[in-house]
Amino acid sequence: MHPPPDKLPLISAVVVTYRPEVGVLENLRRLLAQVPLVIVVDNGSDGASAQVVAAAGALAGVQLIRNGANLGIATALNLGIRQALQTGCQWVATFDQDSSIPEHFFEGLFRAYRQCPLAERTGMIVPGKWLAPAAEPSPPPPSKEPLFKFVRASMASGNLIKTEIFKSVGFYDDTLFIDYVDADFCLRLQKCGFKILSATTVVLEHELGTKQTRNLLGFRLSFRIHAAWRYYYIMRNRVVLYRRYFATFPLWVLRDARGLSWELPRIILLENGRKQKLCAVFQGICDGVRGKTGQHPQFPASQMARTSGL
Repeated sequence: MHPPPDKLPLISAVVVTYRPEVGVLENLRRLLAQVPLVIVVDNGSDGASAQVVAAAGALAGVQLIRNGANLGIATALNLGIRQALQTGCQWVATFDQDSSIPEHFFEGLFRAYRQCPLAERTGMIVPGKWLAPAAEPSPPPPSKEPLFKFVRASMASGNLIKTEIFKSVGFYDDTLFIDYVDADFCLRLQKCGFKILSATTVVLEHELGTKQTRNLLGFRLSFRIHAAWRYYYIMRNRVVLYRRYFATFPLWVLRDARGLSWELPRIILLENGRKQKLCAVFQGICDGVRGKTGQHPQFPASQMARTSGL
């Protein structure tokens, strides 16, 4: 049954925070204007950011879960989702602390869902695009694209998940800790027979990470960079997923692996701290081949600067 156009189904939102800046409060207010409940799961924020978390917990409509340490994005999402399920909601929306939704965000997602002939098999609705916040907001240009398309994978922020699928799909994989957690859930969801619907006209503002610009052979290149510890999890978890899903989704694996042809030369030629990063990459690949998961003992929570970039 589709909800009538003027009424949305019951949605609860889960937002994972780690050392958030004060801007997260505005992001939460925007969410609360569209959903009745936001569950904030904080992964051990300390210092001044702990005061921001406390202010978030004081907002009407927010339930706060405070972890004593950084338990990873997967565990934090699972804690929030399990609490959301207790409210009887029909859908759970997951967000990063750096994501800011526009007006009518959920209406846009459900507009695409209502047009989909395979809505009953749709387990997740996702935005069409994730863009860095603009200094001057502008209306989206008119598009000839259809309202929806099906996609293989999606980043976790802005996803709207049908609660009934958790019984058959399960939750996010805690052992991955961070990075490729969202890809694993998306692929597992489809392996269980569900589809991921992209609402092509819906845009989510999302801070995509630290940007760096370098000149190479006269060309000016801009790209996103990560700390060494993040490269460890990125490389390890992608290898783990390649082993899990190559037989089922070989094209996804081949497309994702193609990114290595740019990422490794970029680290070698353009990024600072390349020795440390390449060591982390090599260790991540080796652990992935061995099937080793969980939090790495040399990357404790105190060294983790952010959990954005799910």
